[in-house]
Amino acid sequence: MLNFNSSYWLNVLFFFLPAVLLVLTLHEFGHAYAAYKMGDETAKAMGRLSLNPFRHIDWIGMLTLLLFRFGWGKPVPVDFFALRNFRKGLVVVSLAGPGMNFLTALALAPLYKLMVHSPVMLNNFSYFIILTKYIIIYSVYLGVFNLIPIPPLDGSKVLYAMTKHPQRWLLDDRLNYYGVLVLLVFIMFPIFHFDAIMNAIVMPILKLFLWA
Repeated sequence: MLNFNSSYWLNVLFFFLPAVLLVLTLHEFGHAYAAYKMGDETAKAMGRLSLNPFRHIDWIGMLTLLLFRFGWGKPVPVDFFALRNFRKGLVVVSLAGPGMNFLTALALAPLYKLMVHSPVMLNNFSYFIILTKYIIIYSVYLGVFNLIPIPPLDGSKVLYAMTKHPQRWLLDDRLNYYGVLVLLVFIMFPIFHFDAIMNAIVMPILKLFLWA
């Protein structure tokens, strides 16, 4: 059941939205930067090699994220066939998004631990402590989620690169269509215990980042 009380929307406005915008922006920027360094200038030409969050927002994905806590950003356009090394580039560009999320969490973890042990920060800057915690949590969740090897998630492209003919899988749009359906089934139907599986993977990582 959806919760639309005032405390929910205050939490969304001051913590959820800033954290998610930053995490999604860094994720997509990671893809764009890796593609550019590997020889594909498509993302740069389309203005996606940017840290401006509005260049990376998919408004429908953001709306569903606000309402159902499941959403998406605007995928970075990548011409994988323009990369200098197709197979290596496929892996590097695909892992760059989740990698950026994990690096974000790793970089912020020492700052978070320093702040939660500082009376001055706890008494005067609690907002920044909570926001930092949100950013770390969403960074880890987004990074892990995108490593799932189901199209169109990043993990699927890493899986393609391990096959004999990765181009065949990459060009088959049906995989993305059916992959989204499979993901929705896994997420929406409790019988698959999707949340429990995600938490079993994510919680040990968050313990390293959030608990001293």
